[in-house]
Amino acid sequence: MYDFLLILHFLTVVFGIGPMVLNGVYAAKAKKLGPPGQGAVMRVNFDVSMVAEKIIYLIPVTGILLVLQGGDDRNLEFGQTWLWLSLVLYVVALGISHGVMVPGAKTMQAIGAKFASGQGTPEDGVTAAGLEKRLAAGGMTLNLLTVVLIALMVTQPGR
Repeated sequence: MYDFLLILHFLTVVFGIGPMVLNGVYAAKAKKLGPPGQGAVMRVNFDVSMVAEKIIYLIPVTGILLVLQGGDDRNLEFGQTWLWLSLVLYVVALGISHGVMVPGAKTMQAIGAKFASGQGTPEDGVTAAGLEKRLAAGGMTLNLLTVVLIALMVTQPGR
């Protein structure tokens, strides 16, 4: 059962976080396309990200089940640094995702739709430029948190 849960945990990480790591690449490609293609690429990327987000919610569930399943046999305890710190960083990442990334992406889509219909204003352009910087910073922070979380999982400090 432990091995099954470990495989499931890895799969939730790969299929949940994997697509999200590439959001910046999609944004850069979409920007080069200009208004017609840009909106389509960003909508599809957003839709895929929302599916990946649901999978991301399973990461701590499978991780906690791993600890519960293999606690005694594998010396796993919730008080170990790598476990509790991983959960804290996961919550921080969700906060960035829900507080910055999702609302920012929705606003960018709305602004993009205005420009695609010919109704975009210079103020919309200024707003979009500011959001682009905020989304880039949020994305870089989430990618850094991903690296830290993977390092914690691999090195398991405090175990």
